[in-house]
Amino acid sequence: MDIQKLDYLKSYETELKNQFVVDKKYLPISKKLVVILRDINPFFEKVELREEKAKELFVHNSLNINRAYGENIENYHRSLAIIVEKNHNEVDKFQKQKLQKTHDLNINFKTSLELLEQKISQIQEETKEKLSKSEQTLKRELGQIQKVMVEARKVHQQATTQIEKEKEHSTILLAQNYDKKIAVLDQQLVDYENEFNKKLVIVREDSQVASSGNDESYLTIKNTYSQLSVSLNKKINEIKKKHQQALAQLDKENQAKIKPIHQSIEDLKKSYQDAQRKSLEVYGDKLTSLNVIFDVQKKNFDDKKARIIHEGNDAITLLNSKLSAFRETIQKEKLTKSREMRDEMKSLEVERDREKKNHDLTSELRAFDSELNKQIIRTNKDIVLKKKEIQKRLYDLDIRHLREINDWRLKKVLYEYEKKQDFAKIDLNYNHNISASEQLLKVEELHYQYKKEVLLLEQNKNLLPLEYQLAIAASIQERELNLLANDAHLSIAAFKHSEQLLEFEFKKNQALIHLERERAKALFNADSQVLKTNTQLELEKEKIKRDYILSEEELRIELNQAIYNKSKQAIEHEYNIESFTIESEREKIYIENKYTLDLIKEEALLEEQKRAFVVSEAKYKHQLRFSNEKASRLLKIYQNELEFNQSLSEQFMDIVRMLYQNDLSYLDIVKELYHLPSHPEVFKGVLKSIISLTKEISTSLIHILEYYQLLDQDFYVKKIDDLTGYKFMLKHEDLMNFYETEIDKSKEKKLVIEKDIRLLEEQFFQNTSELERHHAALIALEKVTLELKNSEKGEHKHHDIKENQKLVANHEQESKRIRLQLQKIEKSIDEKHAQIDPIDKEVLRIEEMQKVSEKKLDKEKHQEASGFYRSLNKNQDIYQRFTSYIQKHYQAIISFYEALSNEVYVSDLFLTTELKKLEKSFSLYEKETILHQQAFLNLMLSFYLKNQKQQALITRGFKRSTQSLLKSLNENYNSTVETNRNTHEKRQNDKTRTIKVENGKLVKKLELEALSYKKKLMLDLSVLKSLEIKITENGQKRDQELKLINDNQLSIAQQYQHDHLIKSNQLLEQYNKTISQLDLSIQNSVKNHIGLEESLDNKNQAILSKYQTNYEKNLASLKQKTNHYLELIQKETDLDAEKRKSYEENIKRMNQKREHELKNIHNHLQRFNQTTKKTQDRTLRKELVVLKKAHNSRVKMLHLN
Repeated sequence: MDIQKLDYLKSYETELKNQFVVDKKYLPISKKLVVILRDINPFFEKVELREEKAKELFVHNSLNINRAYGENIENYHRSLAIIVEKNHNEVDKFQKQKLQKTHDLNINFKTSLELLEQKISQIQEETKEKLSKSEQTLKRELGQIQKVMVEARKVHQQATTQIEKEKEHSTILLAQNYDKKIAVLDQQLVDYENEFNKKLVIVREDSQVASSGNDESYLTIKNTYSQLSVSLNKKINEIKKKHQQALAQLDKENQAKIKPIHQSIEDLKKSYQDAQRKSLEVYGDKLTSLNVIFDVQKKNFDDKKARIIHEGNDAITLLNSKLSAFRETIQKEKLTKSREMRDEMKSLEVERDREKKNHDLTSELRAFDSELNKQIIRTNKDIVLKKKEIQKRLYDLDIRHLREINDWRLKKVLYEYEKKQDFAKIDLNYNHNISASEQLLKVEELHYQYKKEVLLLEQNKNLLPLEYQLAIAASIQERELNLLANDAHLSIAAFKHSEQLLEFEFKKNQALIHLERERAKALFNADSQVLKTNTQLELEKEKIKRDYILSEEELRIELNQAIYNKSKQAIEHEYNIESFTIESEREKIYIENKYTLDLIKEEALLEEQKRAFVVSEAKYKHQLRFSNEKASRLLKIYQNELEFNQSLSEQFMDIVRMLYQNDLSYLDIVKELYHLPSHPEVFKGVLKSIISLTKEISTSLIHILEYYQLLDQDFYVKKIDDLTGYKFMLKHEDLMNFYETEIDKSKEKKLVIEKDIRLLEEQFFQNTSELERHHAALIALEKVTLELKNSEKGEHKHHDIKENQKLVANHEQESKRIRLQLQKIEKSIDEKHAQIDPIDKEVLRIEEMQKVSEKKLDKEKHQEASGFYRSLNKNQDIYQRFTSYIQKHYQAIISFYEALSNEVYVSDLFLTTELKKLEKSFSLYEKETILHQQAFLNLMLSFYLKNQKQQALITRGFKRSTQSLLKSLNENYNSTVETNRNTHEKRQNDKTRTIKVENGKLVKKLELEALSYKKKLMLDLSVLKSLEIKITENGQKRDQELKLINDNQLSIAQQYQHDHLIKSNQLLEQYNKTISQLDLSIQNSVKNHIGLEESLDNKNQAILSKYQTNYEKNLASLKQKTNHYLELIQKETDLDAEKRKSYEENIKRMNQKREHELKNIHNHLQRFNQTTKKTQDRTLRKELVVLKKAHNSRVKMLHLN
């Protein structure tokens, strides 16, 4: 348990002790409170210790339960392991027997195969020897043919080399003639180019002379304008220099005027700061001295008040001490008198005398009590008088101190307001003086700007004539430069025109040379093509001769190869007959071995299934025992947890009752304090401390409740997860086992059907292969029959045809039988496949049912979990309700204490009324505590019983499902045994049928092999005949192709000559077209030059007109700007005079305004002093009334009136 100790109890204990220390009569109550507070944390420690013990017991019980569960489970596993181990030994034993049988079978099978391999090896050796002799004969013939082919290639190589040499010699002669002609044409082109360059140099020299003249004219114009610009700029600079000198003089005069003004502004700022500082110091000293006087008065007031209270308490204590001493004296006298009188009564024997003596004793005791009561009344009167005196002295002291506070507040407000008004005067004078100085500074600045602007306007007016002269000079320069540019442009255009005419003449000569060059190139290309084509045709002739020789020899190679193949097929025919016989024997051995091996495997599989059945049955029974043990363990664990949880609940209720008893004790202490009687301040202080303590304890109790609430929540959540998870895990496991069993049944049926289908498919493929072989044999027989019919008549032709027809009929009959067998197999396969579809649908249906059941199970799980969560919610609701009752209970307690604390005078009637309200709350709280504890216990019990019932249902359901699984397991095993027996009978029938089929296959293979060999022999004879015909045709084709190549040589030469003439005519047409284009370009150049001359004349006239217009425009602008500057100077002079006059009027207004403001400040200060004094007097009267009411209330509360 992790309950935090109430550390704040120590502070409350100290606080209450401090409140009770004022008088010894509070000592018993203080001791009671200390005992109550000091017992709380030890009680929590006891609760923690009890919980730790309960937790240890819970852990110990849990360990015992789990240990017993583990031992039982270990015993169950051990018994299951023994069964599995025994079963495994039986399986190993049978496996060894199976391996021994398989080993013996393999040895016999291997011996039989080795004998067959020896026969095959002997036949292969004989066949290889015959083939080797045939190959040697073939190699000799092929060697002779290769020699002939090598000689043909050698002759072809020599002829090709000679043709290539002749071609290279002719090509060299053609290239030499072409190079000579091209060299002559290149020389003519160089001569034309030299002549063109000479004429071009003369034209460019004339152009350079004209350009130099234009450059000299340009320099003359620029120099003239530069000289004029320099002289005018000197005059402009002199005017600007004078302007700068005037500006410097004006700046000096302006600085001399504004410097005193700036100095006066700085002096004003310094004087303003000094005045503020002095005023602040003066008023600060006044306020400081005022506060010091007030602090002294306040300290004197506190000291006097404390002294009066102390003296009064001492006097009251002295009176109480005297009363206590007098009470003790009376008690002693009463005790002494009582003992004496009782001793006397014992000595008297007459009853009447004893009664009289007893009556006298009572009278004496009453007299003592009367004396004591009189003394108590006198003491109480003295205490009341002393308290009245104390209250009167305190009241007078409060009145005096209140007047001192009032004087201090009044003076403080007046000082602060005087300081504010003094600062306002300083600010007013400063702002007035600074504004006047700034306005004067602004006027001087504006006057300076006015003079500066006038100087600038005078300068601009003086610069106007010079700017006019510069503009006229620039216009003249622009006019002369534009005219010179037009003349230069015309000169350059004339020279470019001459260069273009020379270039066009040179291009005509280039075109003529290009024509001659292309003609020579075309002739050279034509001759080269004719030479190249003839060479290629000659090479083609030699190649054809070589290729036909090689082709003939290759046909002879094929002829020898066909002869070799014929002998090879005869050898292979003999080998195939022997190998088919041996292969048939091998297949029979394989069939017999496979049958025996399958029989051994079938026996092993049956034994394995039996052992698997035994193990599965043992596992299911083990699972049932395991489930029962697990359910029992869960119930024991839950019962243990429930007992632990109940102990936690009881501990929580013990804490609640302990705090409830403490609340009753606090209430008794408060009542005892009231009846003591206690001092009102002590009573109020104790109430406040108990209120704070009650709030703290309420908060702590809520935290403890939340802690136990969280423990219960964790408990319920854990149990919900354990119970629903385990329960539905078992249900899900049971459900999955059921559906998996059903699916496995369907899949086993499907596997049996698929196995039958595979066997039928194997038979189908075997029959298909046989049908294909029969079909191939029929095709071969039909070809042989056609060849026999087409061949020439022989001695055995008719007999061979009949034999062929018999074989064809046999093959057709066998093919028909196989087709019928294939149809039956296909029908059986279709029936088996039709049986698979319902099984697949059944599997899908079961899987869908499985999914639906899983969803239904999930839904049930959620529904059942919601039921468990309802129990959890009930538990949490109980905690929530109990929390609200606790809060209401403590709120009622706090309200009771606050009502007592807020009441000025607590009477017996008021106390009784509040106690009745509180007692109702206490009674309700006690009742609800019992009800809620019972609700916790009832909820735990119902939760346990509900889950016990659920666990029993789960156990019964799992037992039923396990019995169902065992029954299904037995049925599956019996079905498997029956299936294995049927499979064994079927395998025996298949073995007999397969051996019979294999014998039939051997007979058919031998017949087909004989027929195939005969067919191949006929084909080889036809190939030999066709090769001899091809050799004859090869020589005839060679002669025809050589004749065709000779004809092509003549036609190609004629074609190239005709193409050369067409090319020459095209080149001449292209030359004439180029010359025409050049003549047209010359005409266009002359026409463009004439148009340029006319355009430049027009531009020169426009330049002269533009100059005249600019001259007139600049003259008018000069006059207009001069008049404008004169007007601006006059306007600035008038504006400066107006600003000076405005400044003087503004200064006059500011002086009048300052005088008015100072007068207002003085009047306002006087009014504020009067108003503040009246307000402070009213406040004092109100405070005195409040003080008197408080004094009367205190006197009434203390019963001093």
